[in-house]
Amino acid sequence: FLRSCAVCLPSVGAMARSMLLPVALVAVGLVLVLNAGFGAFVPSPSAVAAPTAEARFLAVASPVALAMAGSLPAFAEEIDSAEAYNRKVMTGVSVCLSLALVLMGIIIFYTRRVVENKWLN
Repeated sequence: FLRSCAVCLPSVGAMARSMLLPVALVAVGLVLVLNAGFGAFVPSPSAVAAPTAEARFLAVASPVALAMAGSLPAFAEEIDSAEAYNRKVMTGVSVCLSLALVLMGIIIFYTRRVVENKWLN
C-alpha cells in the first residue's frame, strides 16, 4: 500500500520546487509595487516661505465672516401668519396626493393581475 501511495503523491522536494516559483513572483511583484509607490510622493519644500499680507488678511477675515454669518438668521424677515398657513396647507395637500397616487398604483397593479388571470370572465 505504501509503494502505491508513494507513486500517487509527489515527493517533498518536488512540492518545495513547485512552490518556489509563485513565491518568487509574488516577492518580485511586491518589490516593484513598493518601489513605484514611493515615486508618487512630492518632496517637501526646502524652506518655509513667510506669509504674505494677503494670506494674513484671509486668515483673519475667514473667522470673522463665519461669526457674522451665524448672526444672519436674527436679521431675517419674519414669516407672516398667512404664509405659514399656506405652507401647512401645501404640505398637507402634497402628502395626501402622494398617498393617493400610491394607492391608485396599487389598485391598477392588482386590477391588471386579476384581469390577466381571467377572473372576471
